[in-house]
Amino acid sequence: MQLTGVRFLLIDAPNLIRRIHAAIPPDKQSQIIEQTITSSLQSLSRALKQHTPTHTLCAFECDGSTWRHEVFPDYKKDRPVMPEELVEIFSRLKREIQDNGVFTLNIAGMEADDIISSAAIKAAAQGAEVTVLSTDMGQAQLLRPGIRQYNHFKQEAITAETIQQRFSVKTSQLNDYLAMVGDKSHSLPGVPGIGSKTAARLLDSYSDLEEIIAAADEIGGRTGKSLTEHRESASLIKNLLALRTDISLGQSFRSFRYTGQ
Repeated sequence: MQLTGVRFLLIDAPNLIRRIHAAIPPDKQSQIIEQTITSSLQSLSRALKQHTPTHTLCAFECDGSTWRHEVFPDYKKDRPVMPEELVEIFSRLKREIQDNGVFTLNIAGMEADDIISSAAIKAAAQGAEVTVLSTDMGQAQLLRPGIRQYNHFKQEAITAETIQQRFSVKTSQLNDYLAMVGDKSHSLPGVPGIGSKTAARLLDSYSDLEEIIAAADEIGGRTGKSLTEHRESASLIKNLLALRTDISLGQSFRSFRYTGQ
């Protein structure tokens, strides 16, 4: 099936909704559920008008733990418990978004990022123009011809240049970088003694984490020793950061046709 001419908008629901929820002003806290739902639907409406998709998919998180928790039980352990009102907000918004002609999906054991990644890669491979609506820099690993990422709040694209300016690495090296420096937002440790400057410098000399670990003796010093001692942990973290592209979405692409106005 060829998807030439298809404009596929993939929406990171947790990213969009949580950002809006966190921005509700103090004087509106008594109405935080209704305010979050109203503002989220307004943002969705603006995005649909701006990107004029032919097909849409709004990805939600699964209930319970994910495959990453099974591999690494401390995954996201430092994140605060989800506020009770967000549980209701997600449930109601999922129904509202569906009623607005946007297909919603959550899959057991999978994060919204993995759903988006699998859908994006498969659609782009068949000729679709894919836009990922999310501020999550981790999704920049998807950037390639046919797939772009857009920050809905800043109204700007997240590009390879964005990643280079922020982390001093290529998008293809982002997970290698985070595997060395750690990712606090997901409670993932890095390699002790390696900070952002050292990681960027190593990735300027070597293509990826595997090359860096293989050259640990050549790198020498405390950095080389730490890489050797923590090579298994670093490799595990890199695998956890990689977005899944092999998930079966359980739907034909026709299901994602945007049916709203």
